[in-house]
Amino acid sequence: MPLGSGAGATSGGSSSSAEGGSGDVGAGGDEGGGGDAPSPLAVSLLHRYSFDGEGDVALDPRGTADGKVVGTTLGGDGTLPLAGAKTGQFLNLPNRIVSGLIDATFESWLTWHGGSAWQRIFDFGSNSAGEDAQGSTGVSYLFFTAFSPADTGRQLPAGMRLVYSQNGVEDEEVCTTPSKLPADVPVHVAVVIDSRARTMSIYQDGALQAECALSRPLSAIDDVNNWLGHSNYEADVDLSAVYDEFRIYGAPLTGEQLAASFAAGPNATP
Repeated sequence: MPLGSGAGATSGGSSSSAEGGSGDVGAGGDEGGGGDAPSPLAVSLLHRYSFDGEGDVALDPRGTADGKVVGTTLGGDGTLPLAGAKTGQFLNLPNRIVSGLIDATFESWLTWHGGSAWQRIFDFGSNSAGEDAQGSTGVSYLFFTAFSPADTGRQLPAGMRLVYSQNGVEDEEVCTTPSKLPADVPVHVAVVIDSRARTMSIYQDGALQAECALSRPLSAIDDVNNWLGHSNYEADVDLSAVYDEFRIYGAPLTGEQLAASFAAGPNATP
């Protein structure tokens, strides 16, 4: 399939995932799971949110960065349902969970219910209103949206969009896929930040959708608002979706590893 668009978009090349989506979740390590060495995914996994239990705390059993559920509660079924619109339902993750990383992979399993543009799968950063509030403008951020409209000025199609900025809209580096996130079906999506390759990439169901240039580091983001399902821009509606799993890795996972993770599913242990 055609790759997406962005400033400095590159071809998929060897980064694209292997076809078929089969394999051990630790693809790239010892096969069969019989060795003593942990898989590369297990080594690099920093934070995991499976949304188990009830109440307003999303536990991080992998690390120490529990999330705060805002505007709703966990229902005990291992999911985080968000109503979208302007309900103010989202997950608030701890400050500086992103800016301390050099490389990263942000991996989600979710079912999006469709709707208007700019709904955030995640938004890490800051805005004109400061901490713990939406602002009229974003300032410093890395965000990933399920659907963004076409931008003829920047020659970007309508699709999922990944955006990095240190100073609002005029400073953005953008990566867009050829189509928006499918609605009302479970989907696996991942964003990969590779500092050595200087790229940011978007995967869906283990397959590369877009790979674009990224010239600046995660450490430059002032991430005092780290949200799943909620935007730093007050004009944007919240995400209408159900999350099954969200993970943060401190490494740029390969296409092969993401295909294996997709095949293993959200309940597998890396």
